[in-house]
Amino acid sequence: MTGLLRRVVRICAAMALLLSGPAWAGTYPERPVTIVVPFEAGGSTDVSARVVAKSLSEVLRQPVIVLNQPGAGGRIGTRRVATAEPDGYTLLWGSGSTLAVAPVLYPDQTYLTTLVPVSLGALQPFVFVTSPATGARTLAELIAQARAKPDVLNFASAGVGSSNHLLGEILMSATGTKFVHVPYKGATSARDAVISGDAQLMDEVLAPLLAQIRSGQIVPLMVTSETRDPALPDVPTAKEAGFPDLSITGFFGLMAPPRTPPEVVATLNAAMKKALASPELRKSFEAMSFDVGNGSAEELAALIARGRERYGRIVSERKIVVN
Repeated sequence: MTGLLRRVVRICAAMALLLSGPAWAGTYPERPVTIVVPFEAGGSTDVSARVVAKSLSEVLRQPVIVLNQPGAGGRIGTRRVATAEPDGYTLLWGSGSTLAVAPVLYPDQTYLTTLVPVSLGALQPFVFVTSPATGARTLAELIAQARAKPDVLNFASAGVGSSNHLLGEILMSATGTKFVHVPYKGATSARDAVISGDAQLMDEVLAPLLAQIRSGQIVPLMVTSETRDPALPDVPTAKEAGFPDLSITGFFGLMAPPRTPPEVVATLNAAMKKALASPELRKSFEAMSFDVGNGSAEELAALIARGRERYGRIVSERKIVVN
């Protein structure tokens, strides 16, 4: 073998090694991608994930499958992703509940810090609602009932440790009321409990409750946005109702397992930005009163950090303990 030929062989071998490394992400994805939703179907996390998955599959040119894995206030599905192979094929559609609330309520949530933020996808305020059977048309009226009947009225949530559970705890602490907390597998079951009159209070982001509010099956009492929501112009904000601590916006975003290659994360982030710019996605989000996220991984990370700080402070100040 001549010296020139040997050099050519060495160069080709080096290039092969290089291409077998990070550049493999250029072929990603080569098969369907799964997005784990850690709550039951029909809730805000689920409906926003399905809209995103549809648009994202068109961008990636691969099926994007939504897998519901509810339980333990979202912690079961979240842990599944945190321990999944870091290949970009198992992702999490995270929310304030799973990413910001759980870490300040449970000591076993350190694995959450290893998840990799990919893209901020959606934002939406919470709305507190009651059953028409209570006769209450304002939050003050329902609070008066709860004070007169401590430990009688039920407060439904999407699960112990979910963000709507914590918001309910904050409301009870701020008003000196004692509702009986009844955790469900997700927001849909909690909503149905309020519709049937089995529960008298719940809070959730607006999307999965909007149709039932408009049909009169549930009564809106307060929204947690800084200003009144255009979909519910007659419903006061938390500040207007006298509860500034409850001015909290829910958020949703795409997360990847720890040690996911940066190239895969970058591919997913670019795909999410294209998906979020889709007119069809924006139309769907607008119909459900979601605000479209900016697709930024950095902003998602910042929201998670701010959420943990804020929820942690409120939990500490109000001495909220979850059994």
